[in-house]
Amino acid sequence: MNWNTIRLELARTENFPTGSVSRGYLIRVPLNADGSIDEDAVERSPRQATVRRFWSTEPDESGRVARIDGRWGLRCNGNRDRLLSTDCFNIGDEVNIVEPGGVPVPFRVANIRRLD
Repeated sequence: MNWNTIRLELARTENFPTGSVSRGYLIRVPLNADGSIDEDAVERSPRQATVRRFWSTEPDESGRVARIDGRWGLRCNGNRDRLLSTDCFNIGDEVNIVEPGGVPVPFRVANIRRLD
């Protein structure tokens, strides 16, 4: 399996016009050659599909990456689920994470590191 760690960093927003490297997510998932999440591999090893949310002004959160209503989502520390706007990750791409309440927050794929 092709497990990877994906680092998402906050992209440009109204409050952060240059983005922020101290606000983001580390997502551990298997990726196919096109950068999409390998759903079969996640189904075989769901405990390995993890996420850590880091935010400089808040405690870190950790949890799992899972299918939620047909989309990939992030379940952290019993908090409400956050949804990914895509299941494909390539360095430099922008990805929205939809916060509870439906607000999309933009992140940039800063790094993808292969684990195996």
